Amino acid sequence: MTVTPPPRKVRRFVLLPGMHGTTPLFDAFIASAPPGSQIEPVTLPAERLTYSALAARLAGSLRLTPDTVLIAESFSGPLAILLAERFPVAALILCNSFAAHPYPKSLAALPLSLFARVSPPAAIVRHYIVGPDASDLLVSQVRRTVAAVPVDILAFRARITLRVDVTAHLARCKLPILYMRGTEDNLVREKSVQEIVEAATVPVSVAYLAAPHLLLKTSPRESWRTIEEFMARARAF
Repeated sequence: MTVTPPPRKVRRFVLLPGMHGTTPLFDAFIASAPPGSQIEPVTLPAERLTYSALAARLAGSLRLTPDTVLIAESFSGPLAILLAERFPVAALILCNSFAAHPYPKSLAALPLSLFARVSPPAAIVRHYIVGPDASDLLVSQVRRTVAAVPVDILAFRARITLRVDVTAHLARCKLPILYMRGTEDNLVREKSVQEIVEAATVPVSVAYLAAPHLLLKTSPRESWRTIEEFMARARAF
């Protein structure tokens, strides 16, 4: 007699992007997803919206249910925290992100719109975003992705990261939390990891991957393996 195993439960992952607010840089991560995964990458509205306003705008359309795992890269970490506080999602995964401003607040006084007008040089992209060994193709993709975002939107998003502090909201999140930290990340500092661990009122799993800032793009299989192990421990499904 052959026993047919029950169908594997569909796992739903909502992906929130970095400061560019778009989805192309998720391609390798989505392609490497385990069988039975429902992946929903989110494009952020190309408007000058604060984190609170972004959370309010997206809340109705994302269908954040108890079977949803929120995965947030960099800029979107505070947004994911606000959403996870409001909705009973299964788990929260933060990738090289932060809960409070990761840089000195004094930077907000700089003319950020002028910096945003310049497409990031390849050397800068390699050092801060994709690592020194990244291919020319990947560097070009990152540069094109950033250059496609309106200058005023990039400058505004950069400015709100210098003022954000959602640590109190994080403390109210009673769900499994994973922080994925790229050991070669030169953009978000280790200080941000420790702030999240200290602010949370539930244990935070911290996983260190040998990867740069854009770890979901550069290390998709390792990222998924880390996520699968975390969910097995946390029994998120």
